Order: sequence, then structure tokens, then C-alpha cells
Amino acid sequence: MKIDVHAHYVPESCLHDVEVKGTDGRIQGLRMVQESGRQVAYTNNVFNIAFDPPQIYSIERRLKDMEAQWVDMQVLSVPPFLFFYSTSPSHSLELCQKINNAFADTVSHHPKRFAALANLPMQEPEMAARELERSVRELGLRGAEIGSNINGKNLDDKSFAPFYAKLHELDVPVFIHSSTVLGIERLRSYHLQNLIGNPSDTAVAAASLIFGGVLKEFPRLKFYLAHGGGSCPYIRGRWEHGWRVRPEARVNIDRPPSNYFKLLCFDSLVHSVPALNFLVETVGVGRVMMGSDYPFDMGDKNPVNDIAALPHLADDQKEMILGGNAAALTKRLSSRRGDRILQYSDDALSVPGGPRVRSSS
Repeated sequence: MKIDVHAHYVPESCLHDVEVKGTDGRIQGLRMVQESGRQVAYTNNVFNIAFDPPQIYSIERRLKDMEAQWVDMQVLSVPPFLFFYSTSPSHSLELCQKINNAFADTVSHHPKRFAALANLPMQEPEMAARELERSVRELGLRGAEIGSNINGKNLDDKSFAPFYAKLHELDVPVFIHSSTVLGIERLRSYHLQNLIGNPSDTAVAAASLIFGGVLKEFPRLKFYLAHGGGSCPYIRGRWEHGWRVRPEARVNIDRPPSNYFKLLCFDSLVHSVPALNFLVETVGVGRVMMGSDYPFDMGDKNPVNDIAALPHLADDQKEMILGGNAAALTKRLSSRRGDRILQYSDDALSVPGGPRVRSSS
């Protein structure tokens, strides 16, 4: 099976009540309107032409597009403009529960085509933990999606401990998607908030989990990062060096960052076969999963083709990226499959010639 782990969806039943005013006064969410005889979308109160409106909510349209892409299954998640972190926790919970219930209904009607990740009121971590448990145990959702920061708090903030404890208990994956990115005042031109802001904020999220000690305290947490991990796969050598020479980088972790970096997973959405090849060589075949960012214009319209074009992988390794790794992760099973899974070598950065992979026998 070919499984897309980065596919955004807004249930049709939720289209008309997911635009709200946050506590900061900003409008957040999605509004569909008819203008000049056509349907258009406003996201966070801004006209959005990044997708054809039916793609975000129409299951019939989605299934047709999946057939054209040779995708068998999508793991559904909300687009980040529906995180609702800036509204009150109680209102956010109400909206998240409606979306999560609708996700479960969609999956129940198409169990072979869709799985889904819960949307959570992360501004109140204990509430988020309870909704995660309900979504997993009662609704059958496969995990959760969260932002790369929560209202400006990095993911190592101590307030998130109850949420991470519940994640550890449930043993389900979390998809980290960039949102409200850093440096936005310098990124307003040329779509830089996406082109640079998204991959940069994802790197901050990964670094926070590593240097903040989250992965040290909860080593079984299963995080996977959007957009190929952003910039972090390409600057991780700098992290490793910094840990060796700077005391600030060793405050919370007594082992090199590479020990924790190898616990992360990544989608394949990097828009470049050479970059994707580098990602796979750096983190290992068993840590990369196909992701398209459907239905947005910054997504990959042919995600299967990029993986098929990887030059140095055997067919069975490509199949792992196309669907095998995702099937293991979303079924809450260990992603280790004997010697077929390749993992990043602990001491790869010290090896002349760069990273290497080894089989985990």
C-alpha cells in the first residue's frame, strides 16, 4: 500500500463553524463563501487560492485525486489554520471534538482509504491529553497533529508534560506541522513565511524536543516532522558540534543530539530528489514516509514518482517509504522489522565521508 502521511482535510460537516475570533482578536479558521458565482475560501480571514475549495472537504474529489496520484490511503489531519490555539481552551476543545468526531465518521465509511489524526486544544495540555485519549480509545484515531510551537511556546515547555505523558502511555504517533512561524515580521514578502518560515520553525521544534530533554524523558514518543524535517536534517552536524563545545547545549541532555535525532521520523516532502536522497541517507530508510501536503499548492502532486526516482534504493526499501513505515507507525506497532529497517548510526557524524546507515539486526 502507498500511504500519504501528510494530507489535510476539513470535514464537510464542519465547514460553516470553524472560523472563530481568538483571544488576541485575530480571526482564525476557515470560511467558505460564494463570490461571483464560484466558491472561494478564506483562511484566517485572508483570501486563499492555494487549493481548489472542494479538495479540502469533498471525499469524492479526494478519492479521484488519490487514484490519479497512485495513493491508496491518506492519514488525514487538519490544515494548521484549524489548530485554534489562540481561542479559549473550552471553545477550542468544542471545535476539536467536532472535527475529531467527523474524522472518525469519515474513516468508518472508508476504512481502507483513510486513517486520521486528532486535532487538540494544545494551549491547555491536560485538556489536550484527555481529548487525545478519547480520540484514540473511543474514536479509533491513530494519533495526533500539533503545531511546531503553541502560541509561541516551544515544544520543550514544561507545561506540555501531561500531554507527553499521555502520548507515552497511548504509544501513538504525533505529526508536527509548522504554524505561526518565527520571524514572521521579516517573512511577509515573496511567500517567505512558507518557503523559509515553515522549514525553520520545524527545525526549532525538533531542536526543542532534543535539547530540551523531551526525548530523553520520553524515548518512546513517536514524532514525525512535516516537510522532510525542514532544515534540521541538514544542520544536525552543527547541533552535534555545538553539544560538544557549548555548555548551554548540554543543560538537559548528557548524550549527543544524534542519540535523540535518530528517534524522529520525517515525511518525504522536500520538492527535490537529491534532497530526498540526502534525507534518506542521513536518517535511514526506516524513518521516512511519503507525504504530499494535499491539497495545497505547496504540496507534491506526484509524491510516488519522487520516491520511485531515488537512485540508490532497492525496490523493497522504496516500498518502506511509500507505505510500509507508515503502516507500522499508524498501527501503533514498532517500526523495527528485523534487519529490513535501516537506522541512523550513532557515531555517523564522526565517520569520514559523512553519515552511514546500518541494519538493526
